[in-house]
Amino acid sequence: MAALAAALPSSPATAKAAVSSSVAPPCFLAYPSRLRNASRVAVRTAQVSTAETAEPAAAAAAPVKEKKISKKQDEGVVTNKYRPKEPYVGRCLLNTRITGDNAPGETWHMVFSTEGEIPYREGQSIGVIADGEDKNGKPHKLRLYSIASSALGDFGDSKTVSLCVKRLVYTNDAGEVVKGVCSNFLCDLKPGAEVKITGPVGKEMLMPKDPNATIIMLGTGTGIAPFRSFLWKIFFEEHEDYKVSTNCLN
Repeated sequence: MAALAAALPSSPATAKAAVSSSVAPPCFLAYPSRLRNASRVAVRTAQVSTAETAEPAAAAAAPVKEKKISKKQDEGVVTNKYRPKEPYVGRCLLNTRITGDNAPGETWHMVFSTEGEIPYREGQSIGVIADGEDKNGKPHKLRLYSIASSALGDFGDSKTVSLCVKRLVYTNDAGEVVKGVCSNFLCDLKPGAEVKITGPVGKEMLMPKDPNATIIMLGTGTGIAPFRSFLWKIFFEEHEDYKVSTNCLN
């Protein structure tokens, strides 16, 4: 109790003086701008240092993605060698209707010369630019068609490419007969006529690397063309590095 009494002021005036003497001068209460700037720099430096330290740690902790191994024969596949502005100009060598007279539509099988300049694979496509101009006076845009021949071509010399094309003809709501531009151009081609070709394109439908793999063929939108190229390679050609198992015949 004696120590506590000694710490207390003896009068109001004394208390006021004690309070006044305990308050720091105004110059010490102020926060100079140079101190504020220094504080901000220190905080920013600390944040950068923390981020730099955390970044390598996060990179080290990130899982390593395994490289996807393709099951398709996509090694050395060429795409887009020829484009619409500079297409390859081949010639029609053969154009034959392969549907009967009483069939609901027309499908034609055609062979074009490439002289080996379009190195395609089974399952790829080529683009064809029809002759003439559209209603706006511009060249027709290319149409893509699945390749119907094996990489060696129908003649086995790797100098041709084949298509199977259905002629598009239909009646619209106004009762007008509409003909597909490119399909009718192709189906009407005569041997010797020039054809502007682009590509080859596509890696989605390449044949599997494993010659014993099970292949299920569904022509939902591509038609029979790509599957003709598959079957031609499997049953009509001999390849030392790709021998199909005879079990597929069972």
